[in-house]
Amino acid sequence: MNSGRFLEARQRALSLLEKSPGLIGALWIYVSSGRVDRDDPVFQRLQNLGAHNGVPPEQASQIQFMLGKCWDDCGEIDKAFTAFCAANRLKSAPYDQSGTRALAEALMSAEEGLPEALRNIAFGPRMVFVLGMPRSGTSLMAQMLGAHHGITDLGECTALAPALALERRGQNPHLAFLTEATRQRLASARTNYLNAIGATDHPGQVLVDKMLENWWFAPMIPRLFPDALILHMRRPRLATAWSCFRNDFSVGHGYATDFTQILAQYDLHLGLANQGRRRAAPGQWHEISLDDLTARPREVLEPLLAALGLVWDEACLAPEAGGDMPTLSKWQIRQGISPGLAQGWMRYLPLIEKTWGVSE
Repeated sequence: MNSGRFLEARQRALSLLEKSPGLIGALWIYVSSGRVDRDDPVFQRLQNLGAHNGVPPEQASQIQFMLGKCWDDCGEIDKAFTAFCAANRLKSAPYDQSGTRALAEALMSAEEGLPEALRNIAFGPRMVFVLGMPRSGTSLMAQMLGAHHGITDLGECTALAPALALERRGQNPHLAFLTEATRQRLASARTNYLNAIGATDHPGQVLVDKMLENWWFAPMIPRLFPDALILHMRRPRLATAWSCFRNDFSVGHGYATDFTQILAQYDLHLGLANQGRRRAAPGQWHEISLDDLTARPREVLEPLLAALGLVWDEACLAPEAGGDMPTLSKWQIRQGISPGLAQGWMRYLPLIEKTWGVSE
């Protein structure tokens, strides 16, 4: 499925379901590998499972997420909305909203107190950081850039967080790094990061890191990589929140089970991103609208490529031909680029406004 062989994935899932009709993983692969119509036996099986009271909460939540997707495929928006709400009520995902906000504010305050001149002076290799909230278009942007012959998409690298960490007893390691930041520590952090991503394995290539949660370090990226291009992917606030709410994240997104918590997380992310934009050099930071990217892809991408010293490559318009995509966006991206790619959430807007009392 990650490699785009959806028909084969479905066939494998069906063969598993013949042996174990209630196998949650096989059901999920089947539902996620294409559209489901009303008469599909798998859809009927999910409805039966969803009506069963003896299913453990974690599995019941997964079933409701799948039912929501099936009802959405059938155009039954009210039923899909109900299923997604039920899925999140059933899901156990601890999240400390006040602690998360306090950490974000502390990081912004600590970085704000650093001298403006505290920056690395080393250059190369050329990096592109694609960051943003989940479901904001980071996967699409990275896949489109990675299709260029001069660019290597490294996927979601986990190297920046440890590079910007300093162990101090009783302190958050990232806050400790900012508190004791020096030019030498910045240089070491850059070196450690580049070693961790294997930068020397891709000579002459522009390297893309699309770890979306790098927004936590947005103010530090321009200091660490003054030569990097930073692309902040944006969608409307409610579009982002709804897309997070309706998707079943595995780990690390405890806020995503509560719509108001997602909105709060969105605002935190925006605060750190805005501070990163203020810290960036002219032409280094780019705000990219997912709607613009899908409606006018060449118009959006060509200036970015020029800033990287690259010419236009038609391959960028065929991200579905790229490599593996172990993200929730694998199905959408494989359908190719279209202006409607990010517009499906609009069908839910009246229900969102009614349920949570918010408006776009």
